[in-house]
Amino acid sequence: MSWFDSFFKRNPPSAQVAKSRLKLAIQIDRSNLSPELLNQLQDDIVRAISQRIDIDREGMKISTERGEGGQRLIADIPIKAVRAKAASGD
Repeated sequence: MSWFDSFFKRNPPSAQVAKSRLKLAIQIDRSNLSPELLNQLQDDIVRAISQRIDIDREGMKISTERGEGGQRLIADIPIKAVRAKAASGD
């Protein structure tokens, strides 16, 4: 990506955003987990992980998925940095 492209960065098409939101809504509906419970889980995960590493909370995504092995909770959490204290094992 050139500097010109990054300067004139375009937002994703509204259809793509709507499709992404619909997928998330369907996953939540099928999971039997309420949106409130997912928000509480996200807060708990952020609190626990933030003790050891710096994360990008804006880029964090939590979803559920059903597969042949059962239901899964999937957390996609971008890591900014590992804290020195956590890296040394203290």
